[in-house]
Amino acid sequence: MSFTEHPPLPREAPDGAVARRDRLLRAIGALALVASAAVAGLGLVWLFAPESNPFGTDGMLSSEGTFLGPEVVALTAIATGLAGVVLALLATGDARPGLVTPLGFASGAIAIVMGTVFGSIGIIAIAGYLFGLLAVVAGIVTIIVTLFRRPRLGVPLLAGLAVLVAASVWIAGLTVEGVGDFATAFGSALADDAPGLLVAGVLIAAILAWSALAVIALRTRRGGRAFEAWLVRHRRVITVLAALGPLPYAVARATWLTPWPVFGPDRDAMTPDVLATGLMLGSGAVAASVLTLGLILPWGRRFPRWMPRIGGRAVPTPVAVVPGLLAAAALCISAVPMLRMIGDVDAIIDGVLLNLVLPLWFWGPMLALAVWAYAAWRGEPSRMPAATPQRQP
Repeated sequence: MSFTEHPPLPREAPDGAVARRDRLLRAIGALALVASAAVAGLGLVWLFAPESNPFGTDGMLSSEGTFLGPEVVALTAIATGLAGVVLALLATGDARPGLVTPLGFASGAIAIVMGTVFGSIGIIAIAGYLFGLLAVVAGIVTIIVTLFRRPRLGVPLLAGLAVLVAASVWIAGLTVEGVGDFATAFGSALADDAPGLLVAGVLIAAILAWSALAVIALRTRRGGRAFEAWLVRHRRVITVLAALGPLPYAVARATWLTPWPVFGPDRDAMTPDVLATGLMLGSGAVAASVLTLGLILPWGRRFPRWMPRIGGRAVPTPVAVVPGLLAAAALCISAVPMLRMIGDVDAIIDGVLLNLVLPLWFWGPMLALAVWAYAAWRGEPSRMPAATPQRQP
C-alpha cells in the first residue's frame, strides 16, 4: 500500500475525482523527493563552503542554528535530505499496508526536524514582502478588471483605493519619490537576497511535502479519519479564526496613516519609503485574511463571474490548497523563533507585543487546519461543483 491509496470516502467518488486526487498525491511524493534531494545538496554546499550557509550568518540565523553551529546545521541538512529521498521512494512505491503508519510518523518526524532546525524569522520576512507585493499588484489588477466587467464592485473598490491614496499623501506624507525609493530598495533587496529566497523556497517546499504525506498516511487510521471529520464539521469556525490571524498586523500598519503610528517608527521618523513598505505589508495582511475567508465563501468553490475566461468555473481544489499550505508552512516554521524572542529578558515586553501583533503561533496552525478542512470538504463527491455557463459582462 502506498500513500496514494486511501480508504474509501463515505460516498464513492467519481472516477475522475479519484484520478485527480491520486495525481495530486503522486505530485506531493515527487515534490518531497526533489525537495529532500535539494536540501541534501544545500547541506553539502554549506559543509564545504560555510560562508554560503545563511544559517551561519545574519541572513537566516535561527536559535537552533546559533546553538548547533553552521557545521552541524549543514550535516543536519544532509542527513534529513538523504533520509527524505529514501522515504519518498518508499512512500510513492508499493509498500506493505503495515508500513503506512510508520512511514507517516517518519514523514512527520522529518517535517518537525526540518522546521525546528531551519526555522527562522527571516523566512516569514521574505514571504511577507513577496506576498505584500503580489497583493498590491493583484489588487490593482482586480480593480481594473472589475471596473469593466462588474462596475458595481469595481467603482467602490476604486473609491476605496482613492481614499487610501489620499490619506497616504495628505495625512501620512507619502510621495511619489518615496514610492520610487521604496521600489528601488525593494528590487535591490530581492536581488541581494536571491540565494536566501532559493533556500527558503526549498525548505518550505520540503516541510510542506513531508507534512502533507504525514497527514495522508495517518488519516488512514481511525483516529485520523475522525479528526478530519471533526475539522469538516467545524470548518467555518476554524476558517474564521484563521482569518483573524493577520488582522492585528493589518490594524497596526493602518495606524501609520494616523498621527499615532504603532508597531513602527515615530511620526517624525516615518519617511515616505518606510511608509510605502508598511502599507505594502499591511495590504498583504488584509489580502491574506480575505483569501482565507474564501475557503468558506462561494468564490472558494467557483471563480467569480467577473474573472475573464475562468469566471463561473469550479475552482480546482489544489489552486486553494497548495498556496494555503505553503503559507501555513512558512508561518509555522517561523513561529517558534518568534516565540523565543519572549525569552529575551532585556526585551520581554517587546517580544510579547510582537507575538500579539503578529501571532504566527496561532495563525499558522489555524490556517493549516482550515486548509485541511477545506481539502477534505471539497474531496466529498457532493462538493465537486460542475462548471456553469458564463454570462457576458
